[in-house]
Amino acid sequence: MTTLGRGGSNATLVALGAVLQADVCENYTDVDGIYTADPRIVKTARKIDRISYDEMLELAGLGANVLQTRAVEFAKKYNVPLHVRNSQNDKPGTWIVAETANMEHIVVSGAALKKDVTRVSFKNVPDKPGVAAKIFSTIADANIVVDDIIQTINADNTATISFTVEHGDLHDIKPVVERLARELGGSTAASFQADLAKVSVVGVGMRTHTGVARQMFTALAEHHINIQNITTSEIKISCIIAKEDGPKALNVVHDAFDLGKA
Repeated sequence: MTTLGRGGSNATLVALGAVLQADVCENYTDVDGIYTADPRIVKTARKIDRISYDEMLELAGLGANVLQTRAVEFAKKYNVPLHVRNSQNDKPGTWIVAETANMEHIVVSGAALKKDVTRVSFKNVPDKPGVAAKIFSTIADANIVVDDIIQTINADNTATISFTVEHGDLHDIKPVVERLARELGGSTAASFQADLAKVSVVGVGMRTHTGVARQMFTALAEHHINIQNITTSEIKISCIIAKEDGPKALNVVHDAFDLGKA
C-alpha cells in the first residue's frame, strides 16, 4: 500500500488513461479550466481553450495549482490528451495537448504567481570545485526542492551562492544551511530573506519571438516594481520581487501581454 501525495488523484487518472489507451482524460474540478492567470487575483483573466504540455508543466510549477506536475508529465510522456473542466456545468474546459505549430503564434499563454518564496544565500563561499556540489547534494539529501540558483564571483576568490525555496520549507532547510556554513569554514555565512514572491510568464511562442523580456521588465518598471532576480528557460521568464508587490505584478504582466483578450 502506498499514497501518491498531494495531486495523486490527477496522476492516477492519467496513468489509468495511458494504460487503457484512452482517447481523453477528463479531469473535473471546481473551475471551468486553466486561466491566463489566477482569476481570484486578476479580474480580466481568461479561460484558455488549448495549451501545450510544456506550457502547463511550467505554469503548474510556477504557482498555477489546478493540476499536479506529475500528472502533466505522465500525459506528455504517453501523449494522453487532458481535458480540465468544471464538474458543475457542461461547458468545454481547457485541452492540454501536444504542441502544434499554430501555438507558436501566441507569444505568451499565461502568467503565474508564487506568493511565498524565501531566498537562501551563502556568502564568502570558497571559489573552488566541489563546493556547489556539496551544498546542493546536502540539501537534496534533506528532500528539499530548490529553485532559481544564482552564483556570483567576488574579487577575493570567494563566491555568493543564492537560491530560492518555498517558504514552507524554511523550517526544514534552516538547520541544514547553518550546518553547511560551519562546515565550509572561513568567513562563509548564511542568510535568509523571506517576504518574496515570483511572477512569471509562459509561452512556447518565446522560442521564435524577441522582445518578451523587454516588454515584461518595462511593464514592471513603469509600475515601480523592483526586480531582485531573473531566471529564464526556453518558454518562461520569472522575476523575484517583494511579496507585497506580487498581486500587482501579476496584473501588470497580464495586461502587458494582453492576456485578457481572446
